[in-house]
Amino acid sequence: MSEHIHHHHDEHCDCGCHDHHEHHHHDEHCDCGCHDHHEHHHHEHDENCDCGCHDHDHHHHGEEKLPGVAYTKVRLHDDAKVVSGSLTVFGDYEKVRAGLNRGLTEFAAAVTEKGGIIGHIKASAEVKNVEMFSVTDVDVMIKTAPEQEINIILAAIVFFVSEEEAEQLGKKALESAIC
Repeated sequence: MSEHIHHHHDEHCDCGCHDHHEHHHHDEHCDCGCHDHHEHHHHEHDENCDCGCHDHDHHHHGEEKLPGVAYTKVRLHDDAKVVSGSLTVFGDYEKVRAGLNRGLTEFAAAVTEKGGIIGHIKASAEVKNVEMFSVTDVDVMIKTAPEQEINIILAAIVFFVSEEEAEQLGKKALESAIC
């Protein structure tokens, strides 16, 4: 496993397969699609990091993602197809979890059936619960919202399948989480 310490001016990293401890500056482009970043983004209008794996509070200007819609993209890195995707759903996490588990299993099986190789297929799910606390006399009443907001991030590296197949399989895996 290699590590990149610092990228400076116009360097391009789209490896898709290892951890970065980096500082992105100015014109740099990071489109890794699938790994942990411990970084300091100095966001400027010409910087472009669109890996899909972590929060970007300062860019993707004008890009609003709709709940219930799976967003995916695929990039090439040598012979690998690097798929990144995201989905936000509202529902019962246990059902969403079961659907995502099934979808990822089907993604892996389809790649193998097509003669492909799985580098990795990963997803993370962030679950937000809302509870209301109210006091009308002395006792506190707590009500939990019936649905949870679940943000899912997909990252996959696959080999020997087409870009279109890789992206379609990633999108289908995410859509399996919609209940």
